[in-house]
Amino acid sequence: MTTTSRTAATILHLRFHRASFETYRSLFAVLGDITPVVQALPPDRALLQLAGAVGYFGQDPADLADLLQTRLAARYGLVTTGGIGPNRMLATLAADTATPGTIHVLPDDPARQLAFLHHQDVRHLPGIGPALEKKLHRYGIATVGELADLPPTTVQRIAGAATGRLLLERAHGTDQRTVTPSGPPATITTTTRFDHDVLDPDEVRRALLHLATDLGARLRTAGQAARAVELQVTFADRSYATRSRILPEATGHSPALRDALYGLHARLGLQRARVRAVTARAGDLREQKSAAVQLTFDRPSENARTLEPVIDRANARFGTGALGPAALASATRARIIGAGGRSNSHGKFVDHYGRRA
Repeated sequence: MTTTSRTAATILHLRFHRASFETYRSLFAVLGDITPVVQALPPDRALLQLAGAVGYFGQDPADLADLLQTRLAARYGLVTTGGIGPNRMLATLAADTATPGTIHVLPDDPARQLAFLHHQDVRHLPGIGPALEKKLHRYGIATVGELADLPPTTVQRIAGAATGRLLLERAHGTDQRTVTPSGPPATITTTTRFDHDVLDPDEVRRALLHLATDLGARLRTAGQAARAVELQVTFADRSYATRSRILPEATGHSPALRDALYGLHARLGLQRARVRAVTARAGDLREQKSAAVQLTFDRPSENARTLEPVIDRANARFGTGALGPAALASATRARIIGAGGRSNSHGKFVDHYGRRA
């Protein structure tokens, strides 16, 4: 029977470069072939506990990580970067300091693990945000090692009693968090396919508005809010490009999703590309009632948020598309694929969710 010490580097932190939501969800089958102890860290990372796999496969963690990198590259064309350490914190720091496409393996020697940790910038320690980082810098504390050298009373005076104790524990290399098995998060996806190759940016923009409207309605109906949004644009030759972003707050608000999709489309920098389809995915879902809502003093935005439940009820009663943005009234050539339903050409449209067009 194989045993591992507390300082044995058996936790693997993997980052999947430019993985779409769809790919991210499906690659957990590959990870599960090596170890059942896999924790999703959406939208593009995962933690794996390899202690059991080391004994089962008779290979060390570095070899198992290399095997995973090879399989993910062969099946999905993914570039992955990883770190292996004795706990979640050190594995994550190892991954964040690895060269893209490589695995940074920390040694099992506790002294060398601490030397690596103490050279890190203090902001990399879990639990230290921008405000606390600035406060520590004002006291001349720039590295984890400098924090670890302080007396406990000093750290607690700067960061508070509970936070100070936790930070000192982590600064000395201890992280009590375990790898908790959890699968990939649910996503909601909607697609607009054109019946011809589209060059007109206004037509693509209308399609993005439709996607945002559909995603928002489906999120609200499900009582969910999304923290991540991804846009995939498929071209005439069936190649595609994707962009994704983490939202400032989880939302099911259609205008917020619209602005995110517009921004992602702008980041693609498409000029004369012939577009065949656009797909939007909402991910990192959470209960809508638990999602914080940032209050604004913008009247149109607040009106839109207030009107959304009315629009949802009307569409539920009279059919999808009974009410919607006025800009979609002329978008009759796009065919909506998926659970979002088909647009209703007889529907009433409201401009900015406010005025009837």
